[in-house]
Formats: sequence, C-alpha cells, structure tokens
Amino acid sequence: MNRKAFFHLCANGAEVRNFIICKADYRAAFNLIGVCAANTDALVVSFSLEDTHPHILLYGTYEACLAFKNLFEKLYSRYAAATRDKGDNLVLHCELYPIGDDVDYLRNVAVYTIIQATKDGKPVMPYDYPWGTGALYFRSGFHIPIWYFDSEGRIHEPVPFRDLGAREKRAILHTRSLSIPGDWLTCNGLILPENYIDPHIFEGIYQTCNRFRVYLSSPRKREEEMLAQMAQYRGVALEDQEARRICGDLCKQMFGFRDPRRLNGQQRLALARELRRSYHLTFRQLSLMVRLPESEIRVFVR
Repeated sequence: MNRKAFFHLCANGAEVRNFIICKADYRAAFNLIGVCAANTDALVVSFSLEDTHPHILLYGTYEACLAFKNLFEKLYSRYAAATRDKGDNLVLHCELYPIGDDVDYLRNVAVYTIIQATKDGKPVMPYDYPWGTGALYFRSGFHIPIWYFDSEGRIHEPVPFRDLGAREKRAILHTRSLSIPGDWLTCNGLILPENYIDPHIFEGIYQTCNRFRVYLSSPRKREEEMLAQMAQYRGVALEDQEARRICGDLCKQMFGFRDPRRLNGQQRLALARELRRSYHLTFRQLSLMVRLPESEIRVFVR
C-alpha cells in the first residue's frame, strides 16, 4: 500500500454535466486543486478543467491520491451548494484510475490531462489554456506564465498568500477549515500551480521535447485504447435491483444467507472482492451492496 505510483483522477462528463457553469466555477475548481495539494500527500503532476469534468494526474501512494480525490469532491461540492440554486443538484463523483507500469499508457494519460480544451474544439493550445497546467512544461526560463495576465492583458506581480487580506483569502480558498502555506504565490485571485507542481516530473515522463511533441498529437487509436482501459477499471453499473439480487445470491452461496448486513467486516470485503471479480461492479455500487464505505472498498478491493 505504500508504493508510490501515478493515478488519473477524472469524472464522467456525461454524469457531471454541470460541473462548471461560469468563470467563477473555473476559478474555484482551479484554486481548490491547490488547496487539496497543500492538505494531502499526493503530488499534482498536471491537470485541466473542462466544463463537464476535471482531469488530474497525481503521483503518490494510493491512499494519498484517494485522500486528494475525496477532499476535492467534498470541497467543490460544498462550493457548488453554497453558490448555486438548490435545484442545480451537482453530484461530483470522480474516479481514480491506476496507471500501472506501462510507460506508453502513462504518456498517453499525461498528455490527455492537458489537451482537453484543444481536443474538445476550443481555439486554444494547451500552453495558453488558463484552466490547466500546459503552460508549465517544456518551456524556456524566459516566459511569463499565463496566470500573471489579467483579462485586459496587463501583467501583475504575484503576491504571497500571507500578504492578502482576510476577504481575499476567503475568496481564494472557498473553505474555512483549510488553508495553504503563507509563502505560496497568488496572482489575479488564483493559487499559482508553480507552488505545488514540479514540471520536471511531467517532463521526465517524456524525457525529450520531441517525444512530448509526438504524444501531444496522439492519434485517435491511442485515445480509444486509453478510454477502453479506463472503462474496464471503472466497472459496470447494473440496475440496483439486479445488483442486489446478484449480491444476495452470492452472499448465500458464500455464507449460507442472503443478507450482507449479517456479515462482519472481513466477510463483507470478501463478498465485495468476489462481486468485483465475477461481475465487475463499480466501486460505488459495491459500497452500496455490502454496506461499507467506498473509501474502504477502493483500498481493499481491486
């Protein structure tokens, strides 16, 4: 469990259609990634935000990256609940996909996390997209980060977080319970990614500018292979009624009765593992069927 690895955090855009509905949401999600980076042991390697979902490449132990996922879901959901009409009903459920040891797959995923805006038709290249980190990688030391420019094209000097007023701090953090280091730089109301992202980790995945260029223009086949692998890991969401029937049948077969509530913790985990192996149910549905927290399911069931 202590082995560090790369993980791809994202949400299903079809399920989270209203993830971002205005520029203020982009700013909030952007800053909350920084808040999560400051308050977990996961390293953010790259990310981009789309109106339907985020894409984030993390590095760390599974537990650390899971903690990042859970915290981001909680903080952004609270932000949305506080700033939108009650009828909006945003439900943010992210998935945490292990990358594994396939270097080619890692390179596909890493570039995928920064090209979303361009791939989806926005007239912008990854290094000019303000709601992602494409501006950080394979750049010379003589460029001005895009976040230093305001909406009028004027350049502003970064300001340490500790030097901001209380109202400015609240507007950046969107949470009263967590903060960021005082020496972290902010600019134009944003937590600068340079505070918590080491570009050399991302660049080390490709090693050379030319290899990065090749993957930046990855063909559709590579993308389809990556999406297929993500779908396989995510699992199959059956109708709850059918999933309960399957769970009851399997519980009776394994333990002699149909009600998982009669099982102890280890037995419930054993049932969840067999449901995952035989029927490939999603982690969320496994949690519902065997009545264990999803965070526990994700750690002990693969």
